[in-house]
Amino acid sequence: MNFKKLFKSFLCLATVLVIAACSNDDCDLDHIDKLQGLPTLKEGTFPEKNLTLNVGELYEYSPKASSPLDIYYQWYQNGEDISTDPSFTFHAKRPTRTKVVLELSNDLGKVTLENKVIVPGADYSKGCFVINEGWFGHGTGSISFYNYQTNNIDHWCYKNQNFGDVLGVTTQSATLWNGKLYVCSKENNQLVIMDPKTLYVEKNIGHLLPNNRQAYEFIGINDRYGVITANGDFYRVDLNTFEAVGISTGSSWGGCGSGIVYNNKLLLNVKGQKIYVIDIETLCGDLSQYNWQNQFPFETLDIKTTGGTRFVQCGKDLYTMETIKENIENNLVKINSNWEIEKKAIHSNYIPSSFGSYREANFCGTPDGTFYYIAGGSIYKATFNDPAPSEAFINYTKEGYNFYGASIRINSKTNELLANYLTEDYQKNLIVRFNAKTGEKISEVAYDGYFFPATFIFN
Repeated sequence: MNFKKLFKSFLCLATVLVIAACSNDDCDLDHIDKLQGLPTLKEGTFPEKNLTLNVGELYEYSPKASSPLDIYYQWYQNGEDISTDPSFTFHAKRPTRTKVVLELSNDLGKVTLENKVIVPGADYSKGCFVINEGWFGHGTGSISFYNYQTNNIDHWCYKNQNFGDVLGVTTQSATLWNGKLYVCSKENNQLVIMDPKTLYVEKNIGHLLPNNRQAYEFIGINDRYGVITANGDFYRVDLNTFEAVGISTGSSWGGCGSGIVYNNKLLLNVKGQKIYVIDIETLCGDLSQYNWQNQFPFETLDIKTTGGTRFVQCGKDLYTMETIKENIENNLVKINSNWEIEKKAIHSNYIPSSFGSYREANFCGTPDGTFYYIAGGSIYKATFNDPAPSEAFINYTKEGYNFYGASIRINSKTNELLANYLTEDYQKNLIVRFNAKTGEKISEVAYDGYFFPATFIFN
């Protein structure tokens, strides 16, 4: 008979006999794991408390294990397969919060040990975040960081700062609100709230919305409430309890996209319809009276959008883009505090946002009334008085690369314009940073991988 099979049979019989003999409460059963033949760890050879290291320091894990059978070692770092050696050296290369997992196994089973390593000092203030959709069907969304000082991209920053925790599938938007970063993942209808300086998670709410709705974007309302737009109506979210209450307007089933709080109202872009105007006081009040028969009240502005169009506030006025018909009629729209609307034509080949896979629009601007948009593969710099300049502001091209995602975003604090490009095979990425006053290139960084970058966030 095979020795291992004989040994297993003996252990099973011995375990049954020991458990039967130790049926009273005074019997110590600590030795049963050993009798079952699982690997056992020598006390004091694996840390029982979290470790704190400084950047550059090393820590060697050298567990001492014993087993009547051969022992197999498997090490993981934030969920990634690292090593099968009996020992493992953790190198604190950069500030992170890491979960180190060791699986000790033999032919009878395995024992799992965990340890957390904290390397303090995370600082994401000298660059910008890239919110990545992720490769649908293959992985989750993620957050990368473009470090201006080193001109490098650090990937999986959220995961690496939160012991391996991950975002949901198809992460396409993020909102800075009241000193926190709110990140929505569409397919998991997930909302994650984190510190934007360190990316340390404060709250991770998966499957926030009922009925398998897709979470598009978070819009802050006040200290208690926010709104999440979705692929059917929109939801008021209590920021203390995270209760999500659906708002039925009866006609937003094409999907609500971006929005803004302006002049004591919530303005929402709704796919293929006019902009909705929602009263904030009513929105924050008792919603129990509203349903599909008694629908939530709203008004509209005569502005037709694709759903993901941005708003830019300049003093008391608000600006956005309108698409009447793609490649034929597009307008830059001004809304004043009296709700008067004025429209001026921009270049007809302006590219509106895609709502087949929700993304923000290729339009942005600064509080002084300078706007940037993409038309015909070029970037135009416009004002309301000159909405369709004859000359493009930036004609940057690189063979094989095209605009992707939100494509352009302006950091009004530093007057830098960032543009995002991707190749047709979706594997090669390029970010270019321009001087927003002159159009001159400041830097660029190229990197490989199926990240599908959706938008930029500036701290």
